[in-house]
Amino acid sequence: MADTEARLESMVQDDDINHVFVEFPDLNGLSRSKQLDADYFLDSWEDGFTMNLALLTQTPRSDVVAGSKYGDEIDYADALVHPDPQTCRRVPWRDDAVRVICDFEFQDQPVPGAPRTVLKSVIEQVSAAGLEAAVGSELECFLLESVTNGAEGGAETESGSQSGTQYVPATSDKHENLTRATEEVSPFYDRVYDWASALGLDLTTMHHEFGAGQIEILFKYGDPLGQADRTFRFKELVKHAATACDQHATFMAKPFTDRAGSGYHLHVSLFDDGENVLEGADGDLSERGRHFVGGLLEHADALAALGTPNLNGFKRYQPGTFAPYSASWGYGNRMTAIRVPGHGTTRVENRISSADANPYLVVAATLAAGLHGLEAELEPPEPSEGDPSESRPTLPQSPREAIDRLEADEVLTESLGEDVVSEYAAQKRHEIERFYSQTTAWERDEYMEIL
Repeated sequence: MADTEARLESMVQDDDINHVFVEFPDLNGLSRSKQLDADYFLDSWEDGFTMNLALLTQTPRSDVVAGSKYGDEIDYADALVHPDPQTCRRVPWRDDAVRVICDFEFQDQPVPGAPRTVLKSVIEQVSAAGLEAAVGSELECFLLESVTNGAEGGAETESGSQSGTQYVPATSDKHENLTRATEEVSPFYDRVYDWASALGLDLTTMHHEFGAGQIEILFKYGDPLGQADRTFRFKELVKHAATACDQHATFMAKPFTDRAGSGYHLHVSLFDDGENVLEGADGDLSERGRHFVGGLLEHADALAALGTPNLNGFKRYQPGTFAPYSASWGYGNRMTAIRVPGHGTTRVENRISSADANPYLVVAATLAAGLHGLEAELEPPEPSEGDPSESRPTLPQSPREAIDRLEADEVLTESLGEDVVSEYAAQKRHEIERFYSQTTAWERDEYMEIL
């Protein structure tokens, strides 16, 4: 038995363990799972467990999308999920459970539209090109306090549920890197830190971001699949830690109108036999590094579609801010979509994605776009200095525009697979239709009295 398989069985056989969560990331990057009896898991894990394949493509609110090839087209058939032994971890907020990430199989074949399978396929393409990638995740989120309806105060509130729960930021203002503000949320951070190692997360940095209640926590970079797995679990960790502190954490891209949005910045390093292929002379990118950037810009619209999965996220893109508005790049320039940081290992940072994006799809699409740039030797324009909002093409400004451009991107569709693109597009159009079928409070406030 392989070491990882023996480790999995040993972990589940522990006297304290009664339950195993077999989980997987759906198309939105949300964790879905079944909780199994530990003995049942040990008896059956090598054969896999049944799971409704339609769960992969349901909306965040678990709506079933009509026309899905993983839903009604196959009569909502079951697939099998196979645990990946390397991902087995104890659940730190429970004393009786472990969780393991699974891969989907249907009719004896990997499911090509499953996000983890998509990333594995792209990693194989990178390897076939003789390259090896390492990635690092930077995610921002908002830490919130719940208040009753009608609460007074200067902070803007947002309805958090149909019951009328509202939320305000856990800190009072935009205290970027202010020590006192960081220490205000130390109980939350202590809980995150205490639980992180159990999930294989090596935390390095935590600080208060630009927005009120906005937090950023960093962990070590790694191989693409392992880092996507850790990012997937990091989000669950943050939410559970907030709940344990009687708070609420959200990775929603733009929860408040007049406050900063939350991004997901992906750092990519690329190596050929141990040599950094992105590194040129005097801190500049190499020729291949420029081609990698050229690929990201060539496919920036598709990256925006996959990196901005919800309608709300498009409100994050604003000119003159640190959220990218244009398909641009620069050295050290935080106003560009693609940035080359000026310190540490020479790498490329994709700043397009929102914090609510699926990490598997963000990593896969970024690598696939950059790889195309290398293969086609795509040369980017001159790097931007200052605000590039008016000098470079704008990123898609609406979800409909973004989805149209994603579907029109034949190169990226071929790299990622037609299944994931078509399923993703169908789900997002379903959400758009739901949104436009609703009358909002803004519309009532704007029009009811005056018209």
